[in-house]
Amino acid sequence: MTSIAAELRSILDVIEQPAWAVDADHRVSYANPRAAALTGHDSPSDLLGTDGRPGGHSGARSRHRAAPSHRCGTLTHADGSLLHVEWSLVPLARPDGEAAVYLFRTSAGPSGATREPSPKGVPRALAAQVCADRCRTAARSLRHGAQERLASLLLGLSLAREQLGGGVPSPGARLLDDAARDAEEALAQVREVTGALYPGVLELRGLTVALTALAEQWPVPVAVFGNLRRRLPDAVETHAYFLVRDALSRAVHGAGAGRVRVVAELDPDLDPDLVVTVSDDGTAPGHGPEPAFLAAIAGRVALLEGTLTVRHTPEEGTTISVVIPVPY
Repeated sequence: MTSIAAELRSILDVIEQPAWAVDADHRVSYANPRAAALTGHDSPSDLLGTDGRPGGHSGARSRHRAAPSHRCGTLTHADGSLLHVEWSLVPLARPDGEAAVYLFRTSAGPSGATREPSPKGVPRALAAQVCADRCRTAARSLRHGAQERLASLLLGLSLAREQLGGGVPSPGARLLDDAARDAEEALAQVREVTGALYPGVLELRGLTVALTALAEQWPVPVAVFGNLRRRLPDAVETHAYFLVRDALSRAVHGAGAGRVRVVAELDPDLDPDLVVTVSDDGTAPGHGPEPAFLAAIAGRVALLEGTLTVRHTPEEGTTISVVIPVPY
């Protein structure tokens, strides 16, 4: 696997899905950062040399097929607990022995549930859940369908290009290079669309971690704070994430803010209410595209039966405050 480490990195690091490569002895020889995050490790290097087979692995080495095989099993978390996952296997035929790439996603496991259920008692709560479910289902379809197949295609193209060797590029080699570049661009576009629909980090790590990752995507400093020590219902996490994204768009693209502060916390006095505030030093609301962003935020707040407050002072800027009821 060492000879194609660079190719694996360029392919697996750009997908949101946790993945690692194993050698002929089933030992992890490469892991992407999302695999480390999934298993609770600080760095992908912590996984190197460990047995890469998930619990429940059949033990049989699959031969290459047109579509990866999908199975269920468990991974051992850094804290010793078992993490239920679904996984796909992409075999790699190498001159130094067979190897494979595993692609993982979390699974409900035997209990059938991974987080608190969203409320089912009122129409708005149902509408919020349906909206969140649609985003997540569409993102999963792309992440575990198109993204997996593109990753498998890139691996195959890289291996085929390697078989042709160096020297003067032949027409066939140039065609393979062009195909690989097109596949890389398609993979990047799928990743972008998937993240816009439902970011994988939100599903894996929760709201605070997802907001921290979101903050890094803006051209101005965005500070994120929060005291969330538990996972919130799916609909609450999903809509809270996207309303923060809309608030950041309003601040940066609408109000010309130079810095933004985001706080997401469970109010100790109003618990179990989630309080989200987005403060910026930009201009007052009401100009350019800002009303559209505020309307989108208000729509999500209404679905969650929360309250929205927008306050602006010339000296301090604009603060958007949202209070969202969170059922136990």
